[in-house]
Amino acid sequence: MAAKRSLVLHRLTGTLLFLIMSIALPVSPGTFEFAGREYGANVITHPPGYDGRGGNMIVTVGIAPSSTYAAEMVVPIQNAVDTWNNLIPTTENVVREGSNVPAHQFDFESVALHELGHCLGLGHPNLASESGLTGMDRNYTSSTKGADGQFNLASGADAVIGSGDDLRGDDVNLHWFQKSNNNPFSVAERVDQTTYSRDLVDLPPGQSFAANADRNVGRLWGIHDTEAVMQQGIISGEAQRTLTGDDVATLRLAMSGLDRLAGTTDDYTVQLEFVGLSDNADIVFSFDGSRASFAVCEIRAVQIDPLHFTISQGRIYFNANIAWFFNDVPAPTPPKYSTPSPAIFANDIAGSITLQQNDTLKITLSLNPGVYIGKLADYWLRAATPMGVFWLSDRFEFIPSDQPIRAYGGKLFVIDRFPILTIPANQLPLGTYTLTFAVDDNLDGVANGTFQASIDVTITP
Repeated sequence: MAAKRSLVLHRLTGTLLFLIMSIALPVSPGTFEFAGREYGANVITHPPGYDGRGGNMIVTVGIAPSSTYAAEMVVPIQNAVDTWNNLIPTTENVVREGSNVPAHQFDFESVALHELGHCLGLGHPNLASESGLTGMDRNYTSSTKGADGQFNLASGADAVIGSGDDLRGDDVNLHWFQKSNNNPFSVAERVDQTTYSRDLVDLPPGQSFAANADRNVGRLWGIHDTEAVMQQGIISGEAQRTLTGDDVATLRLAMSGLDRLAGTTDDYTVQLEFVGLSDNADIVFSFDGSRASFAVCEIRAVQIDPLHFTISQGRIYFNANIAWFFNDVPAPTPPKYSTPSPAIFANDIAGSITLQQNDTLKITLSLNPGVYIGKLADYWLRAATPMGVFWLSDRFEFIPSDQPIRAYGGKLFVIDRFPILTIPANQLPLGTYTLTFAVDDNLDGVANGTFQASIDVTITP
């Protein structure tokens, strides 16, 4: 151990690298900084403070006291710091309708969240502007050129760029994917080299390249309005203030340490600490139009072994000539859509409803599984009625029972207004019916009701 430590210290003092990563103005687990350049495709880059030994890394974040908009930056930067600290994956993190961002402005918090990711060591999961490509071609999964000296870009049978059936020739993949499913919107329970890989031989059968968490790829999984924060590009009027599975998995992979195995002594955690106005933090935000045409992260890093770098300093610059929107609302905890969201509707209303006997009652169910998509779980539908308690069985029949009866046991998947019951109201006794749709966070046949939604239906004369 002593010899290894002295080698690390030598490199800390003897090797200094400089890299600029930027978000270009948009025209329309992930990767790591330094990977794929002269240091090889397998490089992993770590946040400030990591030297190969495990523990909790405190990374300070500040705002340059002399910067323009110093006061306006405080709340959105605090929100971005909290988001990375919580490390909670979400879906539907791309918000336009319902966002507080004016249509002609760019959301400072969303861009700050992205740039903080660079300062923690994360790269773009897509080819992005640094590839030299233009337009939609930048959305292909991050790679280097192969022996033929060019990017090979074909979207495959699904015609969606960045998905698992892309045909990329001899391009060298840089994106770490989940071996079991190549789904960048979910996170494996254990995140390390046993569950994630960038070697294409580890892809699931029938897939040809690592998928990235582009919003169009998400639609193939039934996941809408979702895109990795580290994906390059943001649109005016759009907020993207929470992480996806890909963002979380990539940082957690780095946190598995030099041996890339979770649960060993070189594992670490990261805690960002906002220190307010300071030029001396590990990561400092400021506005400087001479350094950024839009927004840019400049990082310095040290090489701690042939396959690992640690960032020593991060400086994030914004251009004041851009129409920025500064969110002044603290981020909710936990973030929306981080967990499964069941919904139950009576006549398309998700709430209390009163029907007369000449009406018809229609019950439908929806489920957004969030990042739990594909996880095994129990499904339950309970109806508390004037005649007693009924449960929907796996034969789609309501059975009277004081004990829970499971409707389904299997993978969590997207459900969109699935019809359960259509019945004339005059066939039901008068009174109030409370229906509860619930899914658990496991598959054990025990009704936990971890995630649930209820409605009340009152039948009147």
